Parts: sequence; structure tokens; C-alpha cells
Amino acid sequence: MAHPLHFNKHHRRTVEAWDPEQELEAALEQRDRFLDTHPQYASFQREIDGMLDKAGNTENRIAVLALLIEAKLIELQSQLKQLNRILLSVPA
Repeated sequence: MAHPLHFNKHHRRTVEAWDPEQELEAALEQRDRFLDTHPQYASFQREIDGMLDKAGNTENRIAVLALLIEAKLIELQSQLKQLNRILLSVPA
């Protein structure tokens, strides 16, 4: 279930012009809009938030996110293999 991500494109922006607090606020607003339109993912977001709250520092939070992404990719790969087996078993 892929959903489009929307990134703000800023051309010729300098490092000094980048405001991490503003970027975080924009990302949280985008997440909230997504959850408003897709409430079925709210429990999953709460689960992720709980894991990140326990992670501690930024490096640990990134490691937790990487592990979650890797687990989902492994799950997707398994489902794709199963789909491939089904498709190969269908007579032409």
C-alpha cells in the first residue's frame, strides 16, 4: 500500500536558511493529515511512536527506524515471492 510522499523543493537554499524546527513541524503536520485521511494506520503510528520514545538519542531512534523499515522490506519480499510462485503456477 504505497502512498505518495510530498517533499518541499527548495532551490538554491543555503545551510543557514534551513530551519530544522520548521521542517519537523511541517513533517508532523503532513503525518497528521495522512492519519486523518487514513485512520487505519493510527495504531501502527502509536506503536512506532512508543518504540521511538524508548530509543533514547537520535542515533538510536534512526537505528530503530532502520530496523522497522528492514523488517517491512523483508515481509514485502516474502509476499512478492509468494505472488511470483502463484503466478508461475497459473497455466498460460
